[in-house]
Amino acid sequence: MNVLWAVGYPVTATALHHGATPSLIAVLRLSVSFLLLSPFLWQVRRWTARLIAFSAFMGVVGFALPIWLQTAGLNQTDPAIAAISVSIEPLLTIVAAALMTRSRIPWWQKTALGMAVLGSWILTGEPRPGHVGHLLGDAALFASIVCFALYNVYSPVFSKWVEAAPAAALTFGFGALASTAIWALKGAPWPHTWSLPLIWSSTYLALGSTGLAYLLWLFVVSRQSMTVTALFLYVQPLLGTILSWALGQSPFTVSLAVGGAMVLIAMGLGQESAPRLPGWLKRPDSSGA
Repeated sequence: MNVLWAVGYPVTATALHHGATPSLIAVLRLSVSFLLLSPFLWQVRRWTARLIAFSAFMGVVGFALPIWLQTAGLNQTDPAIAAISVSIEPLLTIVAAALMTRSRIPWWQKTALGMAVLGSWILTGEPRPGHVGHLLGDAALFASIVCFALYNVYSPVFSKWVEAAPAAALTFGFGALASTAIWALKGAPWPHTWSLPLIWSSTYLALGSTGLAYLLWLFVVSRQSMTVTALFLYVQPLLGTILSWALGQSPFTVSLAVGGAMVLIAMGLGQESAPRLPGWLKRPDSSGA
């Protein structure tokens, strides 16, 4: 899932560079994904007004708005803000989930979260925001993060009503309708020509970064806690940096090695069960032994 999302960032840049607009990309991603998964709607055993209303909320707030805002933000801001935003989404997701469910995050998961945030910041080159002229793009990017976090937190609710595939189809459908409305309000922009890079990048964004990735997300959140699932989102900047190095776009640096190691350690530390501590770190029992 995270591999599909990580590859989606450079692919989005390709689609924008070859003539697609943020609103059109959102329409294509959600419409194609809905068409592919719509046959699974037959698995819905009971249609209720609550299910439809919740699906509409998740489709608009969880897909249509954030995909459009994120694409617009990536097109208007600098890489530093984009890199920081990737680290903020899982952090916001974990904190929001804990507040909404009134659950407590154990100390080892708090440690893992801090290590993952710091590791992501290091491996992306210690980015610092500083371009005042990009405020509009920055605001769009962070607004999309809030929407994605809300979608993440409420995703497990779907597992109480329907399976992952029909849940994804429902949200894609309502998201496609809202994205089409946004695209129409923006003047329904259309590329002058459909070049090969534009075709393959749009196809990947629809099938990989949207359809398959979010289907996997809904499958995972019905079986894992939100803290563990959100922690794995930190794999995205690591995968993106490694991909950039593998393609020859950036060199292998100490920051990549140190930050990547911190993220991987955080993935192991952040699991559900408490880690085994060395004997000298364990608390003495009541007998004083």
